[in-house]
Amino acid sequence: MDTEQLLINNTLKGDMDSYSNLVLKYKDRIFAFLLKMTLSKEDAEELLQEVFISVYKNLYLYNSNWSFSTWIYKIAANAFNNFYKKNKRNRNFDNINALDQLSCSFEDYPDIIYEKKEHYAKVVKLINNLKPDQKIALVLKHVKGFSYSEIGKILNISPQAAQMKVQRAKESICHQFKKMERSS
Repeated sequence: MDTEQLLINNTLKGDMDSYSNLVLKYKDRIFAFLLKMTLSKEDAEELLQEVFISVYKNLYLYNSNWSFSTWIYKIAANAFNNFYKKNKRNRNFDNINALDQLSCSFEDYPDIIYEKKEHYAKVVKLINNLKPDQKIALVLKHVKGFSYSEIGKILNISPQAAQMKVQRAKESICHQFKKMERSS
């Protein structure tokens, strides 16, 4: 039995230290995913708490035939979808602070840095405006490195449908970006 399964079994028996170890193992990865999805540290932190509460309450439902990481990302994706539905009207890209994390190695060329940040802001805005399922699939694939099979399990779709969602997301971003570039 692997360490992760041992932690799960011990948690189900009431061992809170084992649960704490599971949280420690996944909290940074899940937080990074939620931050990419919400573009807000506060929202990501709130969703992270919801995810781990849900994990604890539903751990008895976990099927060991699945990867635990796939299961927990499924819970995180569902938490984001619920958040998105509740906050649909308030969705605006106003978190330019995320751009400060963009590192450029062209300190001697401020015009290049500015242009990179400007393009980055446009792409982030376009990603943020994707349909939630496309955004989740795109982030899971290209930021988190999940396979199409894992994404399919997280979203309850086939691997081919997951691949199609990622492809449509990329096409949408490219199309909208070209449209923005032509109008500027």
